[in-house]
Order: sequence, then structure tokens, then C-alpha cells
Amino acid sequence: MIQFRLLSLSHQKTDITIRERFALNTTDIKELLTLFKSNSKITECYILSTCNRTEILYVAEEDCNHEILSTLCKIKNQDLTLAREIFNPLSNEEKALHYLFRVSSGLESQILGDAQIISQYKSAYSLAKECDTAGTFIHRLMHVIFSANKHIANQTSFRSGISSAPYAAVDMISEYQNMLKSPKVAIIGFGDMGQNVCRHLISQGCTDLTVINRSQEKLFRFNHKNKTNIQYIPIEEINKTVDKYDIIISTPSVQAPILHGYHFKNVTNLFKVMVDISIPRSIAPEVGKIPGIVLYDMDDISQVTKGTLAQKKACISAVEEILNDHLAEFLHWKQDNKNLQVIRNMKTALQTMKLEELDRFQKQGQLEEIENYEQIMDAMIQKIIKKTVITMKSLKDDKEKHLYNSMITQTFL
Repeated sequence: MIQFRLLSLSHQKTDITIRERFALNTTDIKELLTLFKSNSKITECYILSTCNRTEILYVAEEDCNHEILSTLCKIKNQDLTLAREIFNPLSNEEKALHYLFRVSSGLESQILGDAQIISQYKSAYSLAKECDTAGTFIHRLMHVIFSANKHIANQTSFRSGISSAPYAAVDMISEYQNMLKSPKVAIIGFGDMGQNVCRHLISQGCTDLTVINRSQEKLFRFNHKNKTNIQYIPIEEINKTVDKYDIIISTPSVQAPILHGYHFKNVTNLFKVMVDISIPRSIAPEVGKIPGIVLYDMDDISQVTKGTLAQKKACISAVEEILNDHLAEFLHWKQDNKNLQVIRNMKTALQTMKLEELDRFQKQGQLEEIENYEQIMDAMIQKIIKKTVITMKSLKDDKEKHLYNSMITQTFL
């Protein structure tokens, strides 16, 4: 039976040292989706990779976990035995979808109510569409998930307070900002995460900022739009400039750390705070062992979310109710679509039978005006289909529908 299946790796069971080995950038995801598309067993596929998780959702009649993990390990140059140990397979469709709905809302995030996760879902969906691995089921699923999250944002306070990694990173350094006199702040990387960090810093009155990035184009547009004057340093100059800053928030998407202990061997500051919200990590753990440097990463992020935790927890039941309603809506649609697929298959079978009969009669010389006979047979097929659909719609019991579908399948297919 064709159904949704999921392979899940998250912060709940795996720490950052392992998660970062299986973190996927855009290039990785496109390569994987293209390879999965060539697998005849997989009809649709969607991949989500964030700071906290790597989720591989696919639609197939049979379990393809081995092929998927093998392909993943080849691309990431990782051990298949380890992948089997850490990835949680969810082959029960309803459980897999229930989990995905919860992840989309931030119920399963390190930061409860994470507001950034839904935009990450949308980005992952765009990649699936670009690679043509999102079909009827994933298209519908994503739109129902987006609708559920819109209701959560409009009807609850679940996303209030600290609700994203950039927000948490800024909140984490706030006490240190007060301790330091006019601290020099640097943000490494200027993608979505880096820009959000800047927005949060500016909202708190911090304007003496420097961005270290590959290019200046995004920062130029940001400064123009927000009427700010954030300074720019090319990433190539990071070696000779980074040790001058009191506070560093690192956000880039990289495959290995770009900051190491040797970058700070001539530190002039007596005290330095660094927050790494990249996965894989962009600051080597050894940096945190240097006297005078405090280093935080994504696994430390929960320390700053306790203030609004009670308020968020009070919203959980309402959030779960919204998610369950939308999940039920999707499962109902999927069942109806499954019923209609049986009808479509029956129609195809009847059309094949029609062509076979027309061909047989024509060979026997019994058909003079084939078009008239074809029109008559098409009309009969339509009546059969219409009657079948009406009967199926009238059945309220799922067991009766299943029996009816089985009867059609056994008769015509």
C-alpha cells in the first residue's frame, strides 16, 4: 500500500556532534532528491534539514529505508551502521504525519514554539518542487500544514516571547552586553539567520555592528532598507580581524568550522562571548576551552527560553487540537483520494477493455462506423463510473469502503 514513511534524526535523541555529520545544505538536498527521484520505488520525497534535525519524508509502497540511508551516507561520507542507529524510522503513516505536524508547529523544537521552523518547511518544500519530487500527496500535505500553523499564529500565544534561534542567540548575549562597556559585536554570515540576528540586535538598540560575510550585496540591501550603517568585512579577512570583537554570533552554512583556537592566540580582550547557531558548527569546540572565552552552541540554546516557557506550555493543548484537526482533515482527504484512485484505475481498465473489443470486432469485419460504437461505449463507461462514485460516496463505514474498493480492484485490475 502506498503511504508516507519517515526517517527522523533530531536533537531529542542525538547531540550536536552527531547531528552535524548528517546536516544537509541546499546542494546536498538537491542531490539526494534527484537520486531518490530515480528510485522507481519512491513516488514522492521531501527533505527537511535544520539546526535541530534531519527529516526525510517519502511516499512509497514498501520500505526504502536501507536505500535512502545508504545514499545519504555516501553523500555525507558517513557510516551506514551509525545512520541506522540514530535515524528513527516511522513506517506507520499516521504516526509519521502526526510527528511532522508537531515539528512544523515548534512542539518538538529546542525552543518551544520555534517560529522559524515553518519558514524552513517552506524552503524545503520549494526544493522538493524544484527537483520535482513533490507530487499530489506532498503538495496537499504541505498546504494543510501551512494552514494549521497560520491558525496557531492567529489563535494562540504559542509563538510569543523567544521563538527562534537568532532571537535566543541575541537574548543569550544580553547580560554580557550589560557587563561590557560599548562591546564590539560581529555577526558571521548574512543569510536568513544572520539577518534575523541583526534585526533582533537593532531592536534592542545595538547599532555598532559588523557583518563578516562572503559578499557585501545582501548587507547593502539590508542597510538601505532598514536605514542602518552596519559595517562589512570580507570573510577572507576573518583571520586578522575576528579576535578584535567582544561578542561574536556565528550563523553561516558551512561543512566545517571556520573559527579555530589559533584565531584567538593573540587575544587583546580579557573576555569574549561567542554564540554558534550553525549546523554543522562554524566555531570549533576547542575555542570554548580558551581562558576568557565563553562559547555557546545550539545545544545550550534552551538556557534562555525558560522565561516564557510557562506561557507557551499553557498553549500546548490548543496547539495540539489545531494540529489534530488539520491532520484529520488531511487523512480524510487522502482516504477520499485513495477511493478515487480505485475509480481512476477502474476507468483505465474499462477503456482498455473497450479498445480490445473494438479491435476484435473490427478485425472480424463487424464494425462499419467505429466512431458511433466508440461513443456508445464511452457513454456506458461514464455511467458505470458515475454509479460507482455515487455508491462509494454513500458508504459511511470505512470497512465497507475498503471492501468495496477491494471488490473493484479484484474485478477490474
